[in-house]
Amino acid sequence: MRAARDHLDSGRLTEAELTLQTILASRPNHGDALNLLAGVALLKGNLPKAIAALEQAAEANPRDAGIQFNLAGAYRRSGMLEQAVARYALASRLKRGFVAAEGLKGEVLREMGDWEGAHAAYAAALSHDRTSALALNGIGLCLAQKRDWVNAVKAFSDALEQLPANEALKRSHVLLGLGTSLLQVGAGQDGVSALVEAATLAPANEELLLLLGRNLRNVRVIPRHAAFPGLIKRLFEDPRANPRTLSSAAAQILRDDQPLSEALERSAQPNTAIDATHLERLLKHTLLLLHLRSAPITDQQLELWLTGLRRNLLVVAARDGSDDLQRLMPLISALAQQAYLNEYVWYEGRDEGDAVDQLLRKWPTDRSWPSLAMLACYRPLASLGLPITNRNDAPGDLRPLLTQQIDEPAEEMRIATEITELTAINDAVSIAVRQQYEENPYPRWVRVGKRTPHAFRTVIRGIFPHLEPDVLPKTDTPRTLIAGCGTGLETVSVLNQLTVGSMLAVDLSRSSLAYGMRKLGELGFTNVEYRHGDILELEHLDDRFDLIHSFGVIHHMADPIKGLAVLTRALEPGGFIFLGLYSRIARSNLNVARELITQQRMEPNADNIRRFRHDIMMGRADSRVAGIVNAASDFWTLSECRDLMFHVEEHQYTLQDIAKMFDNAGLQFVGIEVDFAPDLERFREEHPSAHDLKSLQAWHSFEERYPETFGGTYRLWARKPD
Repeated sequence: MRAARDHLDSGRLTEAELTLQTILASRPNHGDALNLLAGVALLKGNLPKAIAALEQAAEANPRDAGIQFNLAGAYRRSGMLEQAVARYALASRLKRGFVAAEGLKGEVLREMGDWEGAHAAYAAALSHDRTSALALNGIGLCLAQKRDWVNAVKAFSDALEQLPANEALKRSHVLLGLGTSLLQVGAGQDGVSALVEAATLAPANEELLLLLGRNLRNVRVIPRHAAFPGLIKRLFEDPRANPRTLSSAAAQILRDDQPLSEALERSAQPNTAIDATHLERLLKHTLLLLHLRSAPITDQQLELWLTGLRRNLLVVAARDGSDDLQRLMPLISALAQQAYLNEYVWYEGRDEGDAVDQLLRKWPTDRSWPSLAMLACYRPLASLGLPITNRNDAPGDLRPLLTQQIDEPAEEMRIATEITELTAINDAVSIAVRQQYEENPYPRWVRVGKRTPHAFRTVIRGIFPHLEPDVLPKTDTPRTLIAGCGTGLETVSVLNQLTVGSMLAVDLSRSSLAYGMRKLGELGFTNVEYRHGDILELEHLDDRFDLIHSFGVIHHMADPIKGLAVLTRALEPGGFIFLGLYSRIARSNLNVARELITQQRMEPNADNIRRFRHDIMMGRADSRVAGIVNAASDFWTLSECRDLMFHVEEHQYTLQDIAKMFDNAGLQFVGIEVDFAPDLERFREEHPSAHDLKSLQAWHSFEERYPETFGGTYRLWARKPD
């Protein structure tokens, strides 16, 4: 046995195995030899052989807690979870105070979904050792599953205190739970800081990095962690991350970078020559360039600086020609991509329009790449019709711009001609709404990445744990209708969330459909059937659906009640419908903006949208609309701003209104999604009865006290009774 252990300790696995087999040839039930042989088999990756050796050892030495413990671990690794639980329990009975056995039993029970059993096992471990990090972390996970976030934070914090600094991987797991729980109690900065620390300790854990990215949307205070800017850069470069969720955090990093802020501010001064030192800082700032290329800027100060910088670069191009701009190609092409992403919503002075016209007149004699990039900062290239015959010679920085502004729009135009018509569009308001979204498909998005979907019943149970079993969906793979799919962002959201049996996506706008079809094709989603038509005409459709998803759609109809009735008829009995409807309470400041637009008779064209939003940013509009300028609002692109304030048709509701709508449609309210977890916890504290979670009146009273709860749009679930 000593010789076998020496071989094993030195990594001589074959010698160790031969020595152990020699022992077992004469003593087949030698428990220690069988136990050690299982260890060798595990190191060699032979799990079945390890289990066989441990089962023989356990049979020969049934009261050996160590052998039972090791056998439990082998069972767990092989997926035999019930057997693993039984052996961990036996090991715990054989050896009083066997903390590791109780703790790991809790881990397996949690993997099996037995949260109550897991909680009891962790508690048993802690009864013997209050410093067990494994058990403390497990208790935290169980408390988080019960939404007891405050106590979960304490459990995770206690677990973290017990782990030494060199246990990086274990600390990252605890920090993940701590960060998530802190976010749920409203401790945003501390929560994000914990997730940043977790991602730093486990740099290879890409899922942890992506989770951090998803929790950064509209974050108001960024963590002061040296690794944070680097993590943001990694996320911008990761094709699975949604760059829009990073905009707010990236803007704060950029503003806090004093040399960069100084360079941007100085470079934005009107009628000022751009200093070479400042330009060099901008050219070398990777995060700035990544942000410009990937997602709309959602920060007022950055937009104003960059608008001024764009103007000064245009002056140089129009006055001095393109030679002086050659070395600035990375910056100019990034600005051009940003302009396309925000749909040219940045304010443009009359002198800038004249300079753009001057550049266009020069084009026949100055077909330079810098001139082309500068033009793309103000006009989408596809709209200019400029002949570009030497694309293979284009600088590397310019090629993504050409793809973005020439190739992708051409592909969308091709797709639009091939979309099958499902229904006619005859309603006057539907025709007007279609025209808006043909001109400005909404929302344009860059990427979101694919995620692992889950069974429909699992998803609903996770969102609404208070639902009775007989109210849950009847199927795990619903036949799904996306009623008003727009540019495909909601379609991707559904496909990323749940496993669908089939999906039909319908929209009024061919431009929007084509955009969504191109983007979903890039992601590899092939199980969606796209059709052009009007939801109001779907009453003639024979199909019935287990799930209808219609976010931000029927409140743009002339008669939303009629639209809801049509969708309800298309639901299978027991089917679910998800609706996004505007909140009258939360959109009060937007109503002021809409009144101003109506009073000033502003048509919803690009010039008016640019001018009006610029007046808001500069404080020249009614002070009541100033709150619109925040990272979370649809203020930062042309299509979003038009949808936000210039929409051709809009209805708003209170939850009392929606209760009547559901009653008239014969729908049963299931629940409402709340984006900010502390708001949900506050509601539960004020309304401890699970019945109140399904009461629109209770939610209405809550919104009256806390008008920002739903962020302007209700996210409602209802069910068609059997």
